[in-house]
Amino acid sequence: MMRFFDATLGKWTRHLFFVLLRTYYGLFYNVSASGKHLLQAQPGTLILATHVSRHDGPLIATTLYSTTRVRPTVHYDEYHNWAQWFPMYVAGAVPMSSPKAWPEEKRAQRKVETLEKIHTLLGDGNSILLFPAGQVRRQPEEIVKPYLSGVHEILRAEPDTPVMLLRLDGLGKFQRATHDLFWSFIGRKKGRRHVSLDLQPIELDANMELEAFNIELERLLNS
Repeated sequence: MMRFFDATLGKWTRHLFFVLLRTYYGLFYNVSASGKHLLQAQPGTLILATHVSRHDGPLIATTLYSTTRVRPTVHYDEYHNWAQWFPMYVAGAVPMSSPKAWPEEKRAQRKVETLEKIHTLLGDGNSILLFPAGQVRRQPEEIVKPYLSGVHEILRAEPDTPVMLLRLDGLGKFQRATHDLFWSFIGRKKGRRHVSLDLQPIELDANMELEAFNIELERLLNS
């Protein structure tokens, strides 16, 4: 029954959100995307993205909407925020982590269930969007903390999962802001902000120890 609603009412609602977001980003951002066509021939891809602003998730999902179904991962607290829950539910977001107040056994079980869901979605041909740094960038470069294990565990369980690196440029606090003259006809000097998405296939060795794996991942995100 849930699949039926997702394929009908959910699909129509997602398309409405897509039209609204695409209109907004079209008015205020000049977005270019390189490499997104590669996703069409590569279902079930794990997309690892830099995290430069709070616009990242909806901007990426909107830009890739007509190419493939992208299921974003979000922090547990954000997913269950009353103001964000409905659009995240419709988008099929996957909540990650769990409240620290939970007992360790419950947190461990939630982690197992989350990883199982991600593998199921990948196996069904969905692309999973994940921000390895776990939070919006607070410094010029991405920092993947040594204990963050999501990407490592996903690839260790399914090492043949295709992986793509997505770099966002022009949107973050520590990135150069370049504008066009889209709004010049009403006297505004600054028009839409230029934003670029660059998707490239990468290979990661999940047999590495977690800390070394995260160092390599951090290098790729910042290169």
